Amino acid sequence: MRTPPTWSGPLLRFASRHRWSLPLALGSSFFFAHWADEMRELQLGPFDTAVAQAVAGLRGHWDALMLTLTRFGEGESLLVLVVLSAALLLALRRPREAVFLCTVGMGTLALNALLKLGFARARPGAAELYLIHTPSSFSFPSGHALASTTVLFALVVIAKVAGARGIGLAFLACFAAAVVLGVSASRVYFGVHFPSDVIGGMLAGAGWVSAVSGWFYPRVLPGEEVPPAEAS
Repeated sequence: MRTPPTWSGPLLRFASRHRWSLPLALGSSFFFAHWADEMRELQLGPFDTAVAQAVAGLRGHWDALMLTLTRFGEGESLLVLVVLSAALLLALRRPREAVFLCTVGMGTLALNALLKLGFARARPGAAELYLIHTPSSFSFPSGHALASTTVLFALVVIAKVAGARGIGLAFLACFAAAVVLGVSASRVYFGVHFPSDVIGGMLAGAGWVSAVSGWFYPRVLPGEEVPPAEAS
């Protein structure tokens, strides 16, 4: 008697092939959904108030650094970084990595626009502003936090695919994380975002870059090996 086909084999192979990117993408998406639900139910007010007040207490001491970070995290700046990096990758004969980076970048633009429209959260009030003007877009999630997370960690993935390992790769990852945290903090520092906005942006960004990394390079994350066909 013929055994009916099952989905267990393909599903297990899929999970094994994506044993890092899949949990990271799903986990980040789950926490983003939970965080967004808490935001919509107005459960994050005390958190936002406490963190915003603590960050506001640093004003006047970190203005130049925060202005640099917030300008770096703007869409125009990150677009230039993506375009220049993609051009360099093409010049180095790495078209797959160029397509990967452009996919991450274009998807980030669409994801940011859809999420902002979907949640339609108002920005902090004018009394919270410091040095810069309030953007015209909605507040949740932070586009700066989302885009810096996706673009910078996409570059870290590309570095590993290109052969970076050990201390060098760890330094790049830590540097990317520090810049993302700095860009995110700058948005709260200037009063244009609630702290929950930037956390939402980082979670959404982590989910997106993990998903695209898994699609292009399912064995590129820590503890995995890059197959020769994918590394070339």
